[in-house]
Amino acid sequence: MPYGSVANVRTITSIRPSDVGFDTDDELNAWLELKRTEIGASIERDRNRTDFDAEGWLEIIDGISDRWGAAFVRFVMANRDSPIVRVDEFNVEMLEENVPGEAIWTDLRRIPRFISKRFVFESGVVKAHPDDATGF
Repeated sequence: MPYGSVANVRTITSIRPSDVGFDTDDELNAWLELKRTEIGASIERDRNRTDFDAEGWLEIIDGISDRWGAAFVRFVMANRDSPIVRVDEFNVEMLEENVPGEAIWTDLRRIPRFISKRFVFESGVVKAHPDDATGF
């Protein structure tokens, strides 16, 4: 399930279709919608759950998704012409993809991860019924 909204990502980033090589708003919105779906799947996979609305976390997840989408757009915008950023006359830095970024991961980690029984290894001593005890 996609979280957040294309409108919020566009508002946060002030992106226009021409900024990323699209001719129309519909093309840009479709591209952002695909990314929003991918981000939603990543969030669900990371937290191993889809019940954010039932647990009351939907607004938080929507905000995280919007910020993640905006971080992706910022990376694309910075990287669209060249992966090299000139800092001054002598320093040159390569852009590295660090999306979604540490702050977004930190906020996402505040949502409890659902642990299913299949991932839990249980061990312990099982007491036998007195009639079945071997007596050693």
